Amino acid sequence: MVMGAFIPGLRRKYPAHEYVSAILLVLGLILFTLADAQTSPSFSVIGVIMVIGALVMDSFLGNLQEVIFNMNPETTQMEMLFCSTVVGLPLLIPPMVLTGEVFEAWNSCSEARLREAASLEKHVLLKKLRDTLESLKGHVAGRNKDDVEEAIAMVNVLCFAVLSLNYDLQ
Repeated sequence: MVMGAFIPGLRRKYPAHEYVSAILLVLGLILFTLADAQTSPSFSVIGVIMVIGALVMDSFLGNLQEVIFNMNPETTQMEMLFCSTVVGLPLLIPPMVLTGEVFEAWNSCSEARLREAASLEKHVLLKKLRDTLESLKGHVAGRNKDDVEEAIAMVNVLCFAVLSLNYDLQ
C-alpha cells in the first residue's frame, strides 16, 4: 500500500479501514516474529531482515510492473518475468555468496541429480532384465518356463523395493 501510494504513475489512495487492516496485519506479524525469537533456538535476525527486505522489494516490484503494463500495454508477461529476474539477480547473488548458501544450493542440486541418475539407472536395468526374461519366457517350456516366471516375479518385487527405498530416502 505504501509503495502504491508513492510510485509515480499510480499514486493510489486507500480508504482508512484498509490502512487499519494493514497496520493490524503488520503488528500481528511483528508479534509472531517476536514469539518465534523467544521459542526457537535457531532464530536469526538476519533472516528477519531478509524477509522484510523481500517484502519491501516485492511490494515495489508488483506496483512497478503495474505501471509498466499501463505505460506499455504490449509488454508480455514473459518479458516482465525475464526483466524482474534479471534485475533481482544482482541483488540476490552477493548475500548468497557471503552466507555460503549459493554453494550449499549447488551441492544439493548436484547430489539430487546424482541420486536421480542412480535411481533411473536401477529402473532401466530392472526394466531391461524384466523385458529379457519376458522374451525368454516365450522360448522355453516346462520347468524352465516356471523358473523364468518366478524370476520375472522376483524382478517385479525388486522394482517395487527399489521404488519404496527411493521414496523413503526422499
